[in-house]
Amino acid sequence: MFYKRNITLSHPINHIWFALVCGCLVTILFAVEALSAPLPKVLRADFRHRPPEMVLDEQHNRMTGPVKDILEEAAAKVGYRIEWTARPFARSLYELQVGMVDIVPRTIRTPEREAFIHFLGPIAIQERDILFLVKAGEEARIKSYEDLYKVTVGVKRRTVYFERFDGDLALNKVESIDDENMARMFIMGRFDTMAVLDRAAIESALTQLAYDRFSYADFRQQNRIEHYFGMSSKSPHLAIFAALNQALLEMAASGRVKQIYHSYGLVAE
Repeated sequence: MFYKRNITLSHPINHIWFALVCGCLVTILFAVEALSAPLPKVLRADFRHRPPEMVLDEQHNRMTGPVKDILEEAAAKVGYRIEWTARPFARSLYELQVGMVDIVPRTIRTPEREAFIHFLGPIAIQERDILFLVKAGEEARIKSYEDLYKVTVGVKRRTVYFERFDGDLALNKVESIDDENMARMFIMGRFDTMAVLDRAAIESALTQLAYDRFSYADFRQQNRIEHYFGMSSKSPHLAIFAALNQALLEMAASGRVKQIYHSYGLVAE
């Protein structure tokens, strides 16, 4: 007598689907866990060579200056540390727009920038005239603003100088990305004069290139700068903006900002 036995064979595709489903579930669980984990208390900040307040030693990747110390101290007060990266300012401004960096020091406040930047500070108000660098002996070539229409003017990309100058499309401006490139272009005669916001920074760049045949035009524009740190509106740490801002303002009010500047032989104003 023969008996029939029901035998169910397991299809290999079933095993594959089971493995795939299990894998997806594990991935989802890890993703949920990662999203629920607290963000590391690290703020990404960009640094650029703007002596004497920000000094970058590229050979040793060493960054020093009062601006760096002030931000690090304020961040520590709210339980954070700073991770610095050297960047040209034009790149830093782009990174603020897209949220690739959290904070950029010494960012001038403008209505255009307020669309993507939360401004920390100001920690100081500085009187810094806008100067116009010329070849030695050509000081009288620019005696008034109107004389700027007769020359080519070197400017640093995305830098704010003063309202009339920044919006004047009739001026013949030549852009560059940083002080070193600006200095090289000036020496090579790519433009007649250069708008200068930070005198120490451009003179440092010219000295590095062993060039000293420069001076400043008779015309200069009085300028008042409020010293802000720019925080990206897309920063994942935007929730600490108010606390960090308060820490910086308290350091300014208490005289701590001035004290840090004095430790470098500088004045905050």
